Amino acid sequence: MPRPSRRGFTLIELLVVIAIIAVLIALLLPAVQSAREAARRAQCSNNLKQIGIAFHNYLDVHNGFPATAVTLARNAASPNTQMQGGWCVQILPFIEQPAVSGAYNFNVGWYVLANQTAVRTVVPTYICPSSPRSMNPINYVPRYSGTAATPDPTIYAAAGDYFTARSFVDPWYPTNQQVEHIGVLDQTTFTPLSAVSDGLSNTLLAYECAGKPDYYERRRFVHGFPTPSSPNVIDRQWFHGPWASYMNMRITSSTGGQYEYDGPCVINCHNGWNGAYSFHPGGIDVLSCDGSVRFLKESTAKSVIRSYVSRAGGEIMDASQW
Repeated sequence: MPRPSRRGFTLIELLVVIAIIAVLIALLLPAVQSAREAARRAQCSNNLKQIGIAFHNYLDVHNGFPATAVTLARNAASPNTQMQGGWCVQILPFIEQPAVSGAYNFNVGWYVLANQTAVRTVVPTYICPSSPRSMNPINYVPRYSGTAATPDPTIYAAAGDYFTARSFVDPWYPTNQQVEHIGVLDQTTFTPLSAVSDGLSNTLLAYECAGKPDYYERRRFVHGFPTPSSPNVIDRQWFHGPWASYMNMRITSSTGGQYEYDGPCVINCHNGWNGAYSFHPGGIDVLSCDGSVRFLKESTAKSVIRSYVSRAGGEIMDASQW
């Protein structure tokens, strides 16, 4: 008896099936990426909430928010003790990092060998998961000798993505017309709640400036961490980026990148000096002094951000401005 013929796919049918699968993948991929980013942003928001709880637990113990840095005067006898640690170091016991806190020596600077065990430790609470930077600690942290700082390839530090605002400055130029709207944390002493007269929910406590020490402008990677041969000394000294360091900057407006002051852009312009930057589409996560977290849009007016940074400017803010 003749055997029944078996009909397979023709080439055209196979191409049609492949095309349909490709279209489905193209439709699903943005949805998957969007869901992943939503999860990362939720984790980032939770990080800031944990930081907010830590600030308030610190407040309960010390009757004030921490200073932005614990400092000692640098001199010839102790050239490496200018800055013992920033606010991130001071709240370590309150974010369930007692081991890291115990390994930290407040009698010397964060950038000396004695603090390498603590400073090289990556603290997940200080990292936004949307940041593309590697979790590995980065070397060439500056070592002080007298008043000079030299990047040292033997010293490492883990980075952080969250900062506190020293102030909002606008305009920046001319310098004799600068107006500085002071932020919540003092640089040298505790800040009691009574100093935040604009209201805790209306005053910025912490915000994102993610991706350091790599430098980005408007989602565009510009360059990696500068090497010792970099012509820009202030960039390669990398004081703003290690979680144990200052993590405290002025916020300014920009026309483009860092040092390009007095423009319309404040949010997600760049992650350099005096920037406010995240890798979330459309804005950054911010923490208010009452512990609440909100999303500050790129389109937020400069005047609103200025009022939000100021702790005692007397500005009136309402929900419609956000």
